[in-house]
Amino acid sequence: MATPVIAAEASCFVFTKLRPDLFDQRQVILANLQPERFQRFKKTSASNILGWDNPAAAVQRWRSCAGETVTYTYGEHRERLHGRGDSPDAVILVAGDSFTHGDDASDDETYPAALERMVGVPVANLGVPGYGPLQALLKLEGSIDRFPRARVAILSIMHDDGRRMLNSFHPILFSRSRNFFGLKPYLRAGEVHGLVGGDPFVDLAAMRKAAELAFDSDYWRRPRSKFPYLWSVAEMMTLPSFWLPRLAELSGRSQYDFFYSMPSVQTNLRALYERFANWTRARDLRGMVVFIPGYPVDRTSGPIAISAATDAQRATLTFISIEFSDPTRYRYPPGCHPLPEGYRMIAEGVSTGLRPVLAERASPERPRTSHPP
Repeated sequence: MATPVIAAEASCFVFTKLRPDLFDQRQVILANLQPERFQRFKKTSASNILGWDNPAAAVQRWRSCAGETVTYTYGEHRERLHGRGDSPDAVILVAGDSFTHGDDASDDETYPAALERMVGVPVANLGVPGYGPLQALLKLEGSIDRFPRARVAILSIMHDDGRRMLNSFHPILFSRSRNFFGLKPYLRAGEVHGLVGGDPFVDLAAMRKAAELAFDSDYWRRPRSKFPYLWSVAEMMTLPSFWLPRLAELSGRSQYDFFYSMPSVQTNLRALYERFANWTRARDLRGMVVFIPGYPVDRTSGPIAISAATDAQRATLTFISIEFSDPTRYRYPPGCHPLPEGYRMIAEGVSTGLRPVLAERASPERPRTSHPP
């Protein structure tokens, strides 16, 4: 009886060495939680509400995916600037991830910058690289008081952001992430949860403790590779980080189609929409939810995600799923962000749904109420 058990254990041990990507990577991540890095992160980016944010009043230059030097300019309130710079008179607020922030593009080539030129009213870029939809919404909520003329709030969701909505620590979902301190708020069973650990940035010990807790509790967690290896492999097969991509493959559908169709994901999307709808009503704003394809030929994932909305949410919010007439003009090779032309195409798609909203918000018949305190 021992012989097949030993053989199975040996096979599972070999499997854990051949496919380490399917197992817990905490030791690699925790090794990067160094004091100097932590103090720099705490000084420039840490947020107990958002997890992290853009730097304040800074100019950064990085090499883009195409090898060009790109300048990123930030205002004192951590928004990315374009055109005339800081715009407290912004009528449109746009929040989202790196596709909104405009990674690999200069300040005036981002999609919010292009949108401003198309619709002719000031637009504020509140995008932050790596954000999930909940973080983007919380960023909008925390920024609104600086924009007394705001009339439209746009929540931009790149298709992959749905996975981030459930994730509490960025490196668990993206094992090659350099956002080593990327603790974040998340949704679970329709409920909003703050940062794991409560106050994880108080010191490095608290940060490490919170990271350990996230590795054990995150929706996308992976099992530790340890004896008995047979148990580690069995546990791996029960976790969404393993079975969800495999079921998507077996279904013949794209991973995002399958993911957004899951009842548990639709529950969390409805909770996100409900919070956004309630907030925009309270602030006398029109809310727009924009789904942006990660792959330019994907025309189905966005509508599936939008289908989670209730009739009441559709009456309050405007939903848009971006489609591209010429996908070849949209992106760099895999792993990169859109070309400037791609960002312009995103802005074109958004402007189509935005113009009627702006016309409605500017209607003289519509009473204009002030934002509540």
